[in-house]
Amino acid sequence: MKICLIHNLYEPYARGGAEQVVKITIDFLLSKGHKVVLITSTPNQAEIVEKNNLKIYYLKQKNIFLYFDLHQHNFVCKFIWHIFDMFNFFIATKVKNILKKEKPEVVHTHNLMGLSFLIPQTIKKLEIKHIHTVHDVQLVEPSGIILKAKEKTWRYNGWFIKIHILLMEKLVGSPDIVISPSQFLLNFYKEKGFFENSKFKLLINPLTFNLVNNFGKEKHEGFNFLYLGQIEKHKGIFELVKVFKNIKNAKLHIVGDGSQLEELKKQFQNFDNVKFYGRIGREDLPEIFAKIDVTIFPSICYENYPTVIFESFCFAVPVLASNHSSLSEFIKVGENGWLFDMEKENDLAEKMQWCLENKTEIKMISENFDIDALKKNSDNYFVELENLYK
Repeated sequence: MKICLIHNLYEPYARGGAEQVVKITIDFLLSKGHKVVLITSTPNQAEIVEKNNLKIYYLKQKNIFLYFDLHQHNFVCKFIWHIFDMFNFFIATKVKNILKKEKPEVVHTHNLMGLSFLIPQTIKKLEIKHIHTVHDVQLVEPSGIILKAKEKTWRYNGWFIKIHILLMEKLVGSPDIVISPSQFLLNFYKEKGFFENSKFKLLINPLTFNLVNNFGKEKHEGFNFLYLGQIEKHKGIFELVKVFKNIKNAKLHIVGDGSQLEELKKQFQNFDNVKFYGRIGREDLPEIFAKIDVTIFPSICYENYPTVIFESFCFAVPVLASNHSSLSEFIKVGENGWLFDMEKENDLAEKMQWCLENKTEIKMISENFDIDALKKNSDNYFVELENLYK
């Protein structure tokens, strides 16, 4: 079977959880003997890379500036860029020609920003089976970020966003099947009127780490918390560190990079209980998790399927997360973690203090993690996906 995947980023430009899902999906399909075509973007010259049954089309982005540089520009420039991105006829034509040449039996799209939102209509006109996976709120909010505390404000409900939603509804249309790893995101798009003729499928993402049943924890004094992820304000990292600077007999390990890393360091690097690592390779994460008692996920924006949470679970480290959007679907209180109320001023501090006072209970949770259930859910992703492709 020949399957085409379309996603805006791929190696060596991958930077998030969606890219990990696409990579693992491709590896699985190749292991089953399928032929795979990937259409993605590059900031450099367009090229075609072939290796065994995988053929990758790297398309040169055509816009006023590169998708990779989007964060460097102001609102006006981003607005103009997004209009071109929505109706990028050049990229859509390139995709059309590739699909006509390769003749895949099914096309599986993921994030299209940075390519063209004309692609779904292109697939429809070619009468190819179309499956689409939603990873975030990007089809409604171009930045992909909706702050929970401001979800009812004009910023996310005004005339501008309503016009944008109407345009995007028409552009993405109704793929044959729409996949989401969270019920929250499926409900979100249903309520906004998207995909009215599509079949919806709730399908939890595969794990991005191989599970190790005998993963050993490093002995350490005190208590170690971990923040792993983007160093951006919408991830709640500034609120977390402000709370943490008053926590005694514990250390906060901050792993990740982002536009706010230097500002965060400037404000908090002199605290002895906060350690910055910056960006590290995935191969180094086991060493980090070996000394962690609890991972904290303090995001203040809508979340769909945070890869960080499941990476933590892979190493039997429970998670303390904010209680909104999809997070309560994955955090089972007392089994694999806890939730704190971001709208209550002292709730995060109180939950962190509880962790410090209940290290024995946390150790028991780690020792009793249901690793087999995690693996079963991950394996189910591939079984279900193959069935959907048929």
